[in-house]
Amino acid sequence: MITSIQLSRFVLKSYFTLFNRSFDVNQNFQLPDGPKIIAMNHTPGFDPLYLPFILKDTPHFLLQDGMFKIPFIGWMLKESGQIPVYRGTDRAKEAKEQACAILRSGGTIAIFPEGKDVELGKRIPAKTGVVRMALETGAPIIPLGLYTPKHNLTPLHFQWQGSLRCGAWQFSGKSYMRIGNAWMPNAQSEIHEQTEELMDRIYSLVSEAERESKCASHTLLNPIPQW
Repeated sequence: MITSIQLSRFVLKSYFTLFNRSFDVNQNFQLPDGPKIIAMNHTPGFDPLYLPFILKDTPHFLLQDGMFKIPFIGWMLKESGQIPVYRGTDRAKEAKEQACAILRSGGTIAIFPEGKDVELGKRIPAKTGVVRMALETGAPIIPLGLYTPKHNLTPLHFQWQGSLRCGAWQFSGKSYMRIGNAWMPNAQSEIHEQTEELMDRIYSLVSEAERESKCASHTLLNPIPQW
């Protein structure tokens, strides 16, 4: 019998094939085994949908709770072990507690430290939750820079939870993922400064991906890994 995770992977792979989406990811070193936190930029249109095909284990994303209310998608997110974030409510701490429990059991967490979409080229103060989770569980942080060329993004305007939202989505073409070295924050250092250091690492990888995307040949496409 097919599992919810296998179904999710099948749906994603079918989507990539149907819309001719591909990706370029650096593989200069092996990701560490065991618990880890994948921390990435939250730029409109720069989605990490390929991440489950790169990792050996299934990542658990921390996502806005509204996404779990979308028909079928919400069901897949819940069944595949993704974590809803109830921001601004008395349940806001649940996501961090659930994520820490997964890390202590050897799992992988995927998270956007900024907590909301940030236009490419801009910076906002990131949340300190990623650094705090690493210090509490001993799990290393893996910075990940996501980048998609502008010509592969489609601007979107839509209603979300009662308000007009603007964003972008990649329906076709190649996206770029650059993975940095595992990093462990220091319990003796100031947590906000270390959070900024983490974002510096992430955006350095984004810049690297952007530079390399301009030099890449459009004829060299990485195949989607099999599973």
